[in-house]
Amino acid sequence: MLEQLENVNSYGSLFVTDNRHPCILVSMDGVIAEANFLFCKKFSLGQNDNFLSLLKRDGLRSWNDFKQECTETKEIILDDLALISEGNVECLCKTNIFYSNQTQQALVTFVLPSICTELPIADYLGYFTHASRLTMIVNREGHIIDVNNRISELFNLTRNAVIGKRAQSLYRKFNTQKRNAEAQYEAYIKTLHTIGEVTIKERFEDEPNTIQFFEIHAVYNSDSDLYIVEIQDCTEIEMLRRKLDHSGSLSTVGQMAASIAHEIRNPMTTLKGFVQLMEVTATGDTAKYLSVVDDELKRMEAILNEMLMLSKPSEEKISEFSLGVLITKVLEIMKPKAMFESIHIDWQDASFCNSMIYSNADKIKQVLLNVFKNAFEAMEPGGVLTLKLEKAEGTSFTLSVTDTGKGMTPLQIKNIFMPFFTSKPEGTGLGLPFVLKTMEDLGGAVAVSSVAGKGTTFTLVFPQHYLESCVIIDQSSAN
Repeated sequence: MLEQLENVNSYGSLFVTDNRHPCILVSMDGVIAEANFLFCKKFSLGQNDNFLSLLKRDGLRSWNDFKQECTETKEIILDDLALISEGNVECLCKTNIFYSNQTQQALVTFVLPSICTELPIADYLGYFTHASRLTMIVNREGHIIDVNNRISELFNLTRNAVIGKRAQSLYRKFNTQKRNAEAQYEAYIKTLHTIGEVTIKERFEDEPNTIQFFEIHAVYNSDSDLYIVEIQDCTEIEMLRRKLDHSGSLSTVGQMAASIAHEIRNPMTTLKGFVQLMEVTATGDTAKYLSVVDDELKRMEAILNEMLMLSKPSEEKISEFSLGVLITKVLEIMKPKAMFESIHIDWQDASFCNSMIYSNADKIKQVLLNVFKNAFEAMEPGGVLTLKLEKAEGTSFTLSVTDTGKGMTPLQIKNIFMPFFTSKPEGTGLGLPFVLKTMEDLGGAVAVSSVAGKGTTFTLVFPQHYLESCVIIDQSSAN
C-alpha cells in the first residue's frame, strides 16, 4: 500500500473506487484537491475548500500532531476524530490517513458511525431510475427483478414487459450466432462467479439493416446473491473503430502497391519491348500467341495502375468547375460503350450554371468513370443508367447513379469497399476502394443501396468547397 502512495495516480485510483465512505485528497494545510460524492453530500464541501473547518478543537490538535510527524510516507488511523457533519451535528469517527511524502498530500477516509452514513432509500432509487446506463438487477435464478427506464430508450420495451423475465431470453437478442448463444451465456455466468465481474461486447440486430453494438458490464454481489447488469450503447464508437481499421487496410494496400510497382514495372517494360520487336517479324500462330501475350501484359499494367491510384495521395489541384458539365463530359467518354452494349443513359441536367464547386476535377472524373463502369458491367443489354444531380442541404451536391442490373446481396453491400473484394471474374476489387478513399479525401461521402434482381444506386455527395484555406490554381472548367 505504501508503495502505491508514492504515485499521485495511485491516489486517484484509490479515491475513485472507494465510494463506501466519505473520502478526500488534501494537502497538509487542509485544502481539498479531490472529494468523492459522499463527502460532498455529507459535509457540503468540495474541491479547493478547507476541510479543517470541520474539525473541533480536539480534532485540530490531532491533525497538527499528525502533520508534525509526517517526514516520510506513512499511514495512520485516528480512532476518534471530532468533526462537525451536516446540520452542525458533532460526531466522532474513525479516520484512515495515507500520506505521501513525494506529493505531500494525504488521502483521508472517514468511517462514520452508521447513523451518519445511511442514505435515504429515495436517493438510491433516484440514482437507479435516472442512471445514464440501462441498469438491471437479476436474481440468482436469472430472473430480472428490476430495471430502470433506459430499457425503453435502447430496446423499445417497457419495464413491466421485462421484469420477471429471464435475463437469458434478453441475452439471446444480442447474440446473432444462435447456435452458440447458450454456451456463451453459460461461460459468462461461470466467469462472473469466478472473478466477480465481466464485461462483454455484443452485436444486436433488430432488423437486417439495423445493427447496434452494446457493452454489457455485470457484477455479482455474493452478499445479496444478486447480479447488477449495466448496458451501454457503443454503436457509434464501434463504427468509428471499424472505419479506422478500414482506412488502415487501404493504407496497407497503398504500401503494397508502391512495392509491387517497383518490383514489376521494370521486368514488364522489358517484356513489352521484346514482344513488340517479335511482332514485327512474326507470322501465323506465333503472331497470334504474341498478341495474347501483349493483351495480358496490358491487363497486368491496368491492374498495376489501379493499385497505384490507392497508393498515391490526392493531389490538391483545386479548381472551380461545373459538376454538371463534368458529368456530361464523362458520359461522352462512356457513350461508345453504352451504344455497343445497348444501354440507355437517362441524364437530364438543367442546372449546369448552378452546380459550381471547388474541388479536384481530375480525381472526381476518375471516381465517376469507376462508378459508371461498374454500373455498365452490372447490366445486361437493354439496361438503363439513371443519373440525378441535386443540390443537397447546406453547401453540397448529391449525385445518384442508378442501374437496372442484378443488384447485390446484403453481404456484398457490406464488403464492396474492401480491397480485392469483387464478384466479377476479371475484376480486381480495387475500383470502389479507390472511389471511397478519393471521396473521403475530397471531403465527400459515398452511400450504396441495392435490391437483388432489381438494381443498385450509388449516392455521391460532393461538397461545394473542398477546403476554405486552399489556393485556387485554375479558374477554368474541368476538361
